[in-house]
Amino acid sequence: MIKITLEDINRKSPYEITLNNGDFDFTSEDTHSGYDAHVKDALIAIIEQFFAENANVLLYICDTSDGREEKRNRLFVRWFEEFATPNRFTLETANATVDGQGFYAAIIVENTNPMLEAIVSDFKQTAESLTGEKP
Repeated sequence: MIKITLEDINRKSPYEITLNNGDFDFTSEDTHSGYDAHVKDALIAIIEQFFAENANVLLYICDTSDGREEKRNRLFVRWFEEFATPNRFTLETANATVDGQGFYAAIIVENTNPMLEAIVSDFKQTAESLTGEKP
């Protein structure tokens, strides 16, 4: 079970974050443009607090409810690369199409994690088994 302090996350997040069976949940604004700049701040608040209290792996899976998962993935990767301290994290992404549905996922691991190589290798192997290709 992960340790997380929601109070610290919610102090930094523009949205109220809840923890539900290991998932971080929040509801963003209903914007007409489809882009909500505050989502980045909410995600960064979660990531910062998660790694402040854990040496685990953070798994990110894009929402597929509206067919915009590929765009979400690109934004997430860009936002994370803007946020991340150089050489602190490894970000590994993967995507697969199953029954016509695209799935996008990523793992984030601190480079100080003693299991870093094994974790990245396992993630890549899992992604390959879903797609039949190298990620």
